[in-house]
Amino acid sequence: MEMLDQPRLIDLYGTPTLVLHGDQLCTLDDQYQRYRARISQPEWQRRMLSRPLWFRRAVAALLRGASRLRNRRADSPKMDAVDEAVAALFLESGAERMIHGHTHRPFRHSHCIKDESRERIVLGDWYTQGSVLTVRPDSIELQSLDREPSPA
Repeated sequence: MEMLDQPRLIDLYGTPTLVLHGDQLCTLDDQYQRYRARISQPEWQRRMLSRPLWFRRAVAALLRGASRLRNRRADSPKMDAVDEAVAALFLESGAERMIHGHTHRPFRHSHCIKDESRERIVLGDWYTQGSVLTVRPDSIELQSLDREPSPA
């Protein structure tokens, strides 16, 4: 397994495809963007990684719990990808397709960027939806496997 730089532009059967977490597309979610900026700082990461494993696990559990509580309002427009951010990333990257998670609303979106069709595929979360994206040279299938939440 390889940790990818984000966003990562790949050639997926001849289609320039951007693969990313997707959190940077939720530009109206100021609280999350501040959090994201902080944890992306090398100094913050260095300090966190210097802590004992038990401490890091405890912090991760607290953050996951807070995220679950906060995401109960996930239907809020501010917690979804913003069209302007999506368009800007398509233009900046030259991608024709974008695949991401973060918002966890599985769907295949069509975007028209500078009069050209683009596709954005959103994957579901692994706790409740279990999305599977199957890409073949001639087809793409997004399948959501509804399932019970895993114990935390």
